[in-house]
Amino acid sequence: MSSFLSLPADVKIDVVFRALRLEVSIIDISAVHSSCHSVVMDNPVDMLLLKEKGNMVSVLRRALKHPELNVPHDLVSRPGSVEESAEALVLVAQNGRADLAMGLMNAPRHAHADCRDGEALVEAARGGYTEVVCLLLDASEHAALADSQHGMALVQAAGGGHVEIVHLLMDAQQHGQHAARANCYYGLALQLVAAGGHIDVVRLLLNAPQHAAEADCGGGWALVEAAQGGHIEIVLLLMDYPEHAAHANCTDGRALLEAARGGHFEVVGLLLGALQYATHGGCLNGEALVLAAAGGHTEVARLLLNALEHGQQAHADCQDGAALREAAARGHIEVVRLLLDAPERAAHADCQNGQALLGAARGGHIEVVRLLLNAEEHTAHADCQDGLALVVAAAGGHTEVVRLLLDEPKHAAHADCRDGEALVEAAAGGHIEVVRLLLDAPENAAHANCKDGGALGLAARGGHIEVVGMLLDTLLLRVSTSNLGSTGLRHVYNERLNHVDLLLAAPYCLLRVLSSWDVHRYADTLYTARPQ
Repeated sequence: MSSFLSLPADVKIDVVFRALRLEVSIIDISAVHSSCHSVVMDNPVDMLLLKEKGNMVSVLRRALKHPELNVPHDLVSRPGSVEESAEALVLVAQNGRADLAMGLMNAPRHAHADCRDGEALVEAARGGYTEVVCLLLDASEHAALADSQHGMALVQAAGGGHVEIVHLLMDAQQHGQHAARANCYYGLALQLVAAGGHIDVVRLLLNAPQHAAEADCGGGWALVEAAQGGHIEIVLLLMDYPEHAAHANCTDGRALLEAARGGHFEVVGLLLGALQYATHGGCLNGEALVLAAAGGHTEVARLLLNALEHGQQAHADCQDGAALREAAARGHIEVVRLLLDAPERAAHADCQNGQALLGAARGGHIEVVRLLLNAEEHTAHADCQDGLALVVAAAGGHTEVVRLLLDEPKHAAHADCRDGEALVEAAAGGHIEVVRLLLDAPENAAHANCKDGGALGLAARGGHIEVVGMLLDTLLLRVSTSNLGSTGLRHVYNERLNHVDLLLAAPYCLLRVLSSWDVHRYADTLYTARPQ
């Protein structure tokens, strides 16, 4: 060992590499690691080799994640198994390292460019690494085949919009019978480039001299993908292509649905106005209108409602008001107004027993709530579903919505509806202004001890000390003085003792609201949170 330690640092590391690679137990690795620590720390890749026990692939995988590391070229030329070299080639192709790929292909146990059925080519094409693709295709021996894996390299290059690589893979003169086919995988490459908006690649695939992709491949999914992305030039190209043109109504109008979902006004208009195979605006029971309403795309919704040619228009009340419910829940007031004011088959503000009102109240969309409550026909009722709108508004802490529902001239919500559920929800969330509104309602006020004290218990659990104080104050003001005595009650209330004292001074009939809670633990919580 002493003779080894006296060797120069670079010689030490080379000996370690050989020992690890050949599994020769001629040295104590731990001793080497200790003696060479300062040397290998200056070269992180060498340190990785020591840690990974000389496994080249493991070192490459970890080193390539850090571009700042300088991976030495002699690393890939070290002896290794054929399988290890193939795995390393795929790895460096995935990272676009043409220099390391060349080193692997020229190593003693060199990797073949077509190893693993061309997996390295597929990975290089996916990443758009043109230099690596050229290297693999032009290898002197065992060159990668452009159509390996049935053309998956072309699919990956097309999906990334790598036009130059698509050209390379489809070049029949350069690669002979192994040129990739534009229509491989039933036109999947065309669908991917259409989704990405790569119109140059779309033209290339459609105009291939042999095995060209068809515009309506896969039943028209390329058109659907283009419509979803709002790529109107590609939509036009696919629909107007001289051969195998895509139909606007393909896949049961899915292209229209995706265009409406994305708010692509021009694409929607193009699909509705096609001279042949035009899409019906009300297809799939008005689903396009529902999607447009959910996204707040007012002009698209208007276009669908007004598509009068051939009776194509969607109906505002389709799917029992689904479009209105979606728009209301998301606060899209212009869409809500459009649907309520439709000249024919307008949406009903009270559809599905007030579901649109519930959605708007839950989201705190005060203007939408007001619009639904004031609709000229089929007005939504503030107390619909036994006051559920009030409950969801209270749970969200939407004070103004709660006030509006309580103050509605007709069919006002009751503050104590559902046995005080609104108060319980507001107390649990610590929404003190909502709690005050519900407790102070002039009619049908909520009871502080409703739901067997659920409001008080949940407020305590959440640490909402102000809400707890307000509930206790309300309880003490309403309790009969015969249990405590007028003098004692006045003393407790007027002295404004802390909330723990208020709780402990309350008569037993008030403590029963905490029947499901540990009174002492509850008191401790209040004591910790009380105002100082």
